[in-house]
Amino acid sequence: MRIIILALLLMSSGLHASEESKREKLMELVNVMDMDSMVDAMYSQMESMMQNMSTEMGITPSEKPIFDEYYRKMTAVLKEEVSWQKMRPIAVDIYDRNFNEAEITDMLNFYKTPTGQSILQKMPIVMQDSMQMSQGLVQNALPKIQAIAAELSADLEAERNPEQ
Repeated sequence: MRIIILALLLMSSGLHASEESKREKLMELVNVMDMDSMVDAMYSQMESMMQNMSTEMGITPSEKPIFDEYYRKMTAVLKEEVSWQKMRPIAVDIYDRNFNEAEITDMLNFYKTPTGQSILQKMPIVMQDSMQMSQGLVQNALPKIQAIAAELSADLEAERNPEQ
C-alpha cells in the first residue's frame, strides 16, 4: 500500500512539474510573440476605423467635438475592459488548452528566428487587411442577407397570423 501511495505522489509531483514547465514556456511564448504590442496595434486600427466612421456619418466641423468626446469615452472603456492585463491570462489559457508542451516549444523556437519575428511583426497588418477584405465582402452580401431576413420575417408573420 505504501508503494502505491508513494508512486501516486511521485506521479502527481511529476505532472505538476510538467505543468509548471509548460506554464513557464507559455509565458515566454506570450513575451516572444509580443502580444501586448498586438493590443496596441488594435487601438491604432480602431483609430482609423473611427476616422472612417466620422466620414461615413458625415460629421461636420461643428459636430467634431461631440464625436471626439464620444470617441474618447469609447477608447477609455476599451482600454480598461480590453487591456493587455486582462487579456494576458486568457491568452495563456487559450494556448494552454490548445497546444501541448512540445508544440509550445516548437513555436518558441520558430518565433525566436528572424522569420518568426518577421511574421509576428507583419501579422497585425495582415489581420487588418484580412478584416477589411472580409468587411467588404460582407457589405456586398448585406442586401441579399437583408432580403432573406425580410422574407423570413414575412413568412413567420404569415404562419403566426394565418387569418390575415
